Amino acid sequence: MDQIDFHALDDTQKKFMLEVALGNKGTCVSVSGGMCGEIYVFDQGENVLPRYVCAKIPKPLKNASIQETNKRFVNELKNQLSYNHQMFVHWAFDFIEVHGSPVALFRYWGSDLDKVIRKPELSSVTEKLSIMVYACSGLSHCYKSGLVAHQDLKPANIFLRDVKNEFRDLPDLDIYNVALIADFGLANAFQDSSVFGGSRPYMAPEQWSESELSPKTDVFALGVILYELMSGGFHPVGIKLNDYWPRPVEAYSKKWTKAEVWKKWAKTASINFEGVSPIEPEVQSLVLDMLSVDPSDRPSIEEVKIALLDIVKRESQESFVQLEFLVNYFEQKASTEPLKNRWPYLWERWGQFQTKFEKCI
Repeated sequence: MDQIDFHALDDTQKKFMLEVALGNKGTCVSVSGGMCGEIYVFDQGENVLPRYVCAKIPKPLKNASIQETNKRFVNELKNQLSYNHQMFVHWAFDFIEVHGSPVALFRYWGSDLDKVIRKPELSSVTEKLSIMVYACSGLSHCYKSGLVAHQDLKPANIFLRDVKNEFRDLPDLDIYNVALIADFGLANAFQDSSVFGGSRPYMAPEQWSESELSPKTDVFALGVILYELMSGGFHPVGIKLNDYWPRPVEAYSKKWTKAEVWKKWAKTASINFEGVSPIEPEVQSLVLDMLSVDPSDRPSIEEVKIALLDIVKRESQESFVQLEFLVNYFEQKASTEPLKNRWPYLWERWGQFQTKFEKCI
């Protein structure tokens, strides 16, 4: 009997196949897709913690075989496992195969930075800055564990976990929307497969010129994200990004869908502070440094984190004290112990999964 091609199924059939394969993970309640993967969210029921989990499956790539697609996905997961376990990094907790397709299971957080940017009025300045502090901490941990450059930092790849919904009696502060760095599909791709790209509005000059990448490449992307977050959704180039990219609103110019215009902007990384929501002078100065064309002129990820904490301190001493405590606590708790020793079950599952798909490549 021929094996079913999972990718040839329609959405209803895919959901059914996953529900059967996952068994105890509940009902599939939503499906979404990005550039490289499809996400299936499962509701395990209100009496289960966590209530929501998600299954990620690689999406067939143009001009690449399904074997190559699976190889890239497995490599992404391998990288991601190298960077866990830290509070501010998203990671998989199980791996399975469904009709020849690799599937990774994650906790589903329900929000990301893109959603915050689309509704800026719902978040205070302190909350926005604290999210960026957590993101810096997560990236710093990844760099210490082998990441050279994420290459695809953007708001949709920074998940948010609202810990106020999980813990009672927390102080009434705007610092509990915790960021998690996610989607490592292009992590170190410039080294592994000579791929320098990312998401165009966030790409640093050295990505366009295909020069050596480094953590400073991600600092550039974070500078764009910080500006976008603090300006109410505007890109430093002067446009409200979601209106033009990746798909322009009807009747809007398609100019910003083209690579050439983003490459041209990155050569100067000019910043327009006019016509947007007021941005604190200290934040403006930090963004200017982060968007320096020369990577050597940009601050390190630790320097960005410290600068953001200083700005939070000016906003609220109480928020600063609690935020600094939480970041220091979880950085100290981050494990450097090998996964094999830390979670033998997950290590065994990963080994079987990796061997299966490496044999198919």
